[in-house]
Amino acid sequence: MMRRRASACGTSTLWNNIVFHPNIKWVSPSKEIFYFNNDVPATTMCDADLIGYQRQMVVQRLKNNRTDIHVGDWSTTYFSCVCCPVVLKTLNPDMKIIVVLRDPIQRTLSRFLEQKRNPDFPFHSQVANHTFATFVDEEVGNIEKCVEHASRVRTRGRDNSPDRPPRGWGAGMDMADWLEAQCYARRNLLGWSVYDVFLENYMAHFPLDQILVLYTNELATGTMSTMRKVEKFLGVAPHSYDEEKAVLVFNSRECYHWHCAKSRNEIREARSRERDPMLDATPFGQASARLVRFFRPHMQRLIKWAAAGKIAPVPDSWKSTYA
Repeated sequence: MMRRRASACGTSTLWNNIVFHPNIKWVSPSKEIFYFNNDVPATTMCDADLIGYQRQMVVQRLKNNRTDIHVGDWSTTYFSCVCCPVVLKTLNPDMKIIVVLRDPIQRTLSRFLEQKRNPDFPFHSQVANHTFATFVDEEVGNIEKCVEHASRVRTRGRDNSPDRPPRGWGAGMDMADWLEAQCYARRNLLGWSVYDVFLENYMAHFPLDQILVLYTNELATGTMSTMRKVEKFLGVAPHSYDEEKAVLVFNSRECYHWHCAKSRNEIREARSRERDPMLDATPFGQASARLVRFFRPHMQRLIKWAAAGKIAPVPDSWKSTYA
């Protein structure tokens, strides 16, 4: 069994390819079931009916008349769910965890644009009257105040260095760790880009050889090689995928739906250009620079984990931006 993680990071593209593998199924009639956590951060449901969830897994095996398939859950919202790692470990200690990560500024900007352009989306009201610059100013300020509050109850004499052993919910977190994790978990657009806190939670519950970290850029530039990496990790035989479909991008800013595919040249660039000196003095440039400062300590932990072999090597662009 496997679980997929991290929203707005390219999960739909991976899903629309891997679902054609005959040995891989999923516990939902659509891409995500959101059984234990959905897009709205205040609705974590870690005590949801387990029998109903187990039934979803059994249905897949009965429907396919097979017992040798891998049944997964593609709900990306479980990554930022503080209580989900212990729930998933309780369900299956041998579970394989797949995480897809994107440059955090890119993810934040993409999520902002998605919500801004779609009045019916859940966080549209949070961004409707904002530019990206004013949103970043307000949201970073709110999160920093929340984290400062959490620090007031930190356990004295405890190792809080970035190199400490992983701590998770029910696996070493104290009240301050829990509060800080909630500061990010309750902020979908920006807080969910603070990857190290959520990844550490999973690392505290699952062995490293049961966690595969992928990056959006490798999925974009080497889809087939990424599929092979996933197959090897899951222990399934290589499948012959449709290579024309493999190069398409799903659920992009040009078409927000899991099944909507666009070629790469049809998609307008939403890139944050914080590295362009000409933008430094603009509100957008200043917002991007503030995000670099905000994300830097969190990204430096990922870079260290990669250097230590705990996760896959991070993209070079991350090192140049956040190191």
